[in-house]
Amino acid sequence: MSDTEDLVKRQYGANAQRYVTSSVQAKGASLQRLVDLVQPQKHWRVLDVSTGGGHTARAFAPFVREVIATDLTPEMLAAAEKFIRAQGVTNIEFKIADAENLPFADQEFDLVTNRIALHHYSDAPKAIHEMARVLRRPEPGDGKQGGVLGFTDNTVPPDKQTAGAINHFEKLRDPSHNWCYPVVRLEKYFADAGLKVEHIEESPKTLDFEDWADRMGCTHETKTELKRLLDTAPPQVREFFNPRMENSRFMFSIREAILIARKQ
Repeated sequence: MSDTEDLVKRQYGANAQRYVTSSVQAKGASLQRLVDLVQPQKHWRVLDVSTGGGHTARAFAPFVREVIATDLTPEMLAAAEKFIRAQGVTNIEFKIADAENLPFADQEFDLVTNRIALHHYSDAPKAIHEMARVLRRPEPGDGKQGGVLGFTDNTVPPDKQTAGAINHFEKLRDPSHNWCYPVVRLEKYFADAGLKVEHIEESPKTLDFEDWADRMGCTHETKTELKRLLDTAPPQVREFFNPRMENSRFMFSIREAILIARKQ
């Protein structure tokens, strides 16, 4: 297991319940948008990679035959299963799995979903290759298209210095954070994995600073340093985060992208 994977397990094992109850994870606009764009079908088998609190698996479950929800962190997977079982959902199975070494056969799934997780992976291209591998291939003779990858993650601008500052800020809050990528880099990773991107959209995501920091159990000292970084950031970084007060709450923004891709 890599150092990054070990950090992910420790960070999210300790904060699993916070992610199950997080409104950003459970009700973020990108979740319903992902469902709408994918247009899931009743006969589909779905793999949700790095399910976290289980919200993506839960959102797709009513529209498909079966969902396999996976996560690297046992505590997170247990919390997600408890959350989903309490709602009476019966077509979701849960399995511990490493996104970079998925324990599934080639072409096993019609849809793979991966939401707000890639920035934790030590080898993002490998993880994307794995997601592509388990998607079914197209069958032109039968008129069947290839399987779909429905993907969402935080993104950064292409400028290396700005991207570095944003990722440093994220890693201070969550040591298991590895790297957020610009959309153009994600497109390349997808293409290299044999996936054709059919839809891209990117939008700002507003976060409440205290809620965001508390979700990772940040100390007072860490919060102070995070605020200092926002206050002293170069202009292009401040423009990205747009720190501000709204209704007596300290808010800031990040960027989030949705990519819908199909196996070729």
